[in-house]
Amino acid sequence: MKLIGEKSLSAILNKILLAASIAQLLYLSYLIFGFIIVYLNIHQGTQYFSDTFKTGDFNNEVTKTTADSSAFQFNLPLTGSVIKGSYTLYTFISIIFFIGFYSLFTFYLFRIFKGMSKEIIFDIKVIRDLKLFAILNIIFIPVYCVVLYFMDKSVYSIDPMFILLHLTLGIIILFIIEFFKKGYELQTENDLTI
Repeated sequence: MKLIGEKSLSAILNKILLAASIAQLLYLSYLIFGFIIVYLNIHQGTQYFSDTFKTGDFNNEVTKTTADSSAFQFNLPLTGSVIKGSYTLYTFISIIFFIGFYSLFTFYLFRIFKGMSKEIIFDIKVIRDLKLFAILNIIFIPVYCVVLYFMDKSVYSIDPMFILLHLTLGIIILFIIEFFKKGYELQTENDLTI
């Protein structure tokens, strides 16, 4: 099987990455919806979707609806799975940041592989998507450090290998972009001579 072009591995990865990106966005939307429902239930005394989106102390299985609630429990539909965590602003921000980042990460990978599944891979769109993907990985590092620092009030929770991974990925992609630019120039010159 070919790696690039039509009917290739990149065409299959393209479809898988699109499905993964959509699944991540749906998951993120569900969690944001859950946080909004829990906020309304706590602060307005309502009971919207109280069986699905719960707050309380789940070690003692006592459900709370007041502002002293410290934990949340969201039931995932169709799976029977449960998401548990601390009901704080930092948890909400970290969920939006990390799942949002990785849904963008997956989406740009989808766009890159979509460009590579065409017959002409040295395309200006692929170069632009590669550049945005590299910038996304490099910009992630300081934002990641700031989010983790404000969540834990400590620099020790920041994983240096995680930072190194995204920095290395961003830098390697910047080099790959130069190869794609050269390929695009050669392809354009070749098209003009024909």
